[in-house]
Amino acid sequence: MEHISKNDFFLIFKGIFNTEGNFEDYILTKTSDNFQEVSGMDPNYILGEKISKIAVEEMNSIKLREIQKYMIPNTKKKHEIYLKDLNKTYFINIFSDDRDYMIIFYTDISKYIKEIEKLKFKLQYSEGEVIDFTKKDLTRYKDSLTRLYTREFFYEELKRLNTIRQLPLSLIMGDLNGLKLINDAFGHSMGDKALKRTGEILQETFRDEDIIARVGGDEFMILLTKTDEKTAEAILERVKEKCLERPLEIININISFGISTKTNSKENIYEVLKVAENKMYFNKLKEGKQAKLSIINYLKETLQKITFENKNHYERLKVMGLEMAGILNFNEVEIEEIKLLCDYHDIGKIGVPKKILQKKAKLTQQEWRSMKKHPEIGYNIIKESREVISIDELILHHHERWDGKGYPGLLEGKEIPLVVRLFSILDSYDAMVNKRPYKKQMTKKEALDEIKNKAGSQFDPNIAKVFIELMKDTKKFKLFNEKELPVNY
Repeated sequence: MEHISKNDFFLIFKGIFNTEGNFEDYILTKTSDNFQEVSGMDPNYILGEKISKIAVEEMNSIKLREIQKYMIPNTKKKHEIYLKDLNKTYFINIFSDDRDYMIIFYTDISKYIKEIEKLKFKLQYSEGEVIDFTKKDLTRYKDSLTRLYTREFFYEELKRLNTIRQLPLSLIMGDLNGLKLINDAFGHSMGDKALKRTGEILQETFRDEDIIARVGGDEFMILLTKTDEKTAEAILERVKEKCLERPLEIININISFGISTKTNSKENIYEVLKVAENKMYFNKLKEGKQAKLSIINYLKETLQKITFENKNHYERLKVMGLEMAGILNFNEVEIEEIKLLCDYHDIGKIGVPKKILQKKAKLTQQEWRSMKKHPEIGYNIIKESREVISIDELILHHHERWDGKGYPGLLEGKEIPLVVRLFSILDSYDAMVNKRPYKKQMTKKEALDEIKNKAGSQFDPNIAKVFIELMKDTKKFKLFNEKELPVNY
């Protein structure tokens, strides 16, 4: 689920077992990036520790000791908790995966609690009374952006329609994949368009009597009376088909769904809803990655059309990068990072005005300030896709200099990751020896002399020396020829 609150966070635990294969405990293996900011606790002190230990010693602010009793292998639990130290109310979602892993999501619902209490006071319920919205003006219960129903309306209709004569009653939870990525890459106006398009597709597909609501930033709930689960699944297939048929400026609308159906009057309707929500979360873990990758690759393809850097540029960087990676004894992670950095380093330029990207003359100071923001824009875009492309920090720093005078100017010298120090040389060399409309193309010798002159200021002097020797030895660097690498060397 996309975070609709900066206060949401998660913890991931791995189960440990004795020699007989019996479950003993959980150890903490990962926390969300914002865990320390929200909880005030340094994760480095508790990562790798058993839950039985840290629940007692360290986790008072998020009441992990109270949650521990629900952490049973092969279970799913959800409940509400008020964290006094944080002064916030959270929904706690606990999921386990065949006894090996367990994820605990903390979702901040404080503002919704306040809104619901205000609504209850305003409508002045009498105990046990259910408001019949069908007799009221429904415009006030419509989401202003999508024109779908609101969360409050959905829950009241859920109470009203939770009767024997409406069975089977199917509930659907949906989550729009990649909304924050769309907002970061294209701006919130594009994110709003994506939400509107989602609302349109849902309204076109479901019946007029079905209750379709937007219940969060990117979350939707649908209530279908007298509808079994098989029928609900068939309807969702039509929704997915329409999402493919109606892309938003070539970006596909991608929604993860979960379905659950009440067939017996004794079933608790809210437990049925929880089942649908749990199914949606697990489907999102699987489908969300591909949706984000699709958006990022579309951004990359768009950039190739509006900038002077084409596919050959990325391929040349990878050829040089992999050759240097072998000489510098990069490990497998660093090799993968240099390949990804070559492919996605300039993804943040999607946030730079097109007229600046395509300008053939020298940039003004104001235009240059806009251009220098692209590493931070790229960082924010890729940060939302760490599970797919985990190089957000490298993108942020790919224009840093050895002397600390690069941008955004956060690192210098060996503080800059080794992969970035190598990439800086590759990117600069390729820009110098290939045609650019805004500056003169250099010869191979002139470019290598430039790198040599700036070794120790712009570039890591040791890597620069190795690169220069490699590029001078054309026999050793056999991949650099017109047949396999069509560039002007």
